[in-house]
Amino acid sequence: MGHLECIGFEERTKWNCIVKSFAAYDTYYLNEYVSAFRHTNDGEPLLLYYQGDDMRLCYVVQQSDIADTAEFDGHVQRGEYFDWSTPYGYGGPLTEGQDLREVADFFRQLIRYCREQRVVSQFIRFHPLLQNQSLFESYCDLRRLKHTVVIDTSDRQVIASNLDAKNRNMIRKAEKNGIQIKIDNSDAAKAVFVELYRGTMDRNRASDYYYFNAAFFADTFASLEGNCSLFSAWLGDEIASSAIIMHSADKMHYHLSASRREYMHLAPNNLLLYTAACWGADNGFQAFHLGGGVAAEDSLFAFKRSFNKQGLADFYIGRTIFCEDGYSKLLNIRAASDVHFNPANQHMIQYRA
Repeated sequence: MGHLECIGFEERTKWNCIVKSFAAYDTYYLNEYVSAFRHTNDGEPLLLYYQGDDMRLCYVVQQSDIADTAEFDGHVQRGEYFDWSTPYGYGGPLTEGQDLREVADFFRQLIRYCREQRVVSQFIRFHPLLQNQSLFESYCDLRRLKHTVVIDTSDRQVIASNLDAKNRNMIRKAEKNGIQIKIDNSDAAKAVFVELYRGTMDRNRASDYYYFNAAFFADTFASLEGNCSLFSAWLGDEIASSAIIMHSADKMHYHLSASRREYMHLAPNNLLLYTAACWGADNGFQAFHLGGGVAAEDSLFAFKRSFNKQGLADFYIGRTIFCEDGYSKLLNIRAASDVHFNPANQHMIQYRA
């Protein structure tokens, strides 16, 4: 019925031409976005593209050789098993048209391809603004993880009306205390951001993954030039907090942020996100996605929700097991090599727990 194609990272022009042909695309699907994640050992970026008679779809995955993970080092050979995951952030299918027969055809072709290429499973972080998990619900094990928060940036009045009272007061407090928000994409501002980011990760006791290296940040800023802006909250001649805001098509995303603890009582982040949302409204963006908390209900989520308590969007994750035998073998290898490993754990891709 249709044709499935796997497009490599090097085919940048073709990749972006396909992505931008979908009305609902945003930064997470661009070749330039995934470029930086080549420096995080997340695997080889690929764009899956299906063209049917009545439906098209595409999404981004990263292909990893399972032999490269510490848990399977010495237990499987390189090239023996691979798996896929969507990049950090949000993804899943961009679609045009909807035909259940062609969704079934896509998965028939995808399963056949993955079995031929020894791809055992895929892990998908779906897109809260698109709610695109519904298209794959018959072919993926889905799990609603948490809520995320989105600001309606159709105009400044809407943004202001959706603020809760405490947040509105904190924004006024930041302004009264001399906090100023600037967009500064200079090399100096980027260097300060990276320094602050690492300090923030130390303070939050983040996992090793989130300590992105210098190559990651250099690639992010270079590749996403024009699709990201560095918003910074200044107090005098010092940056109190800073955030990478991604933007393309009609959507904005709060990507990575950093701050100095000693200035947090002055509410720089409240003013920063409010200013960014207003900038979005002035520049024609319809939605500013803030994401969620680290946990489903925590202080970070409460902070984000204070910008729009009605603007909640469900975040789903999902998996597809392409090769049951391979998946079972990998579980058995983990169980045999680690007495503490529980094959029935709650991770979506259990052999990676």
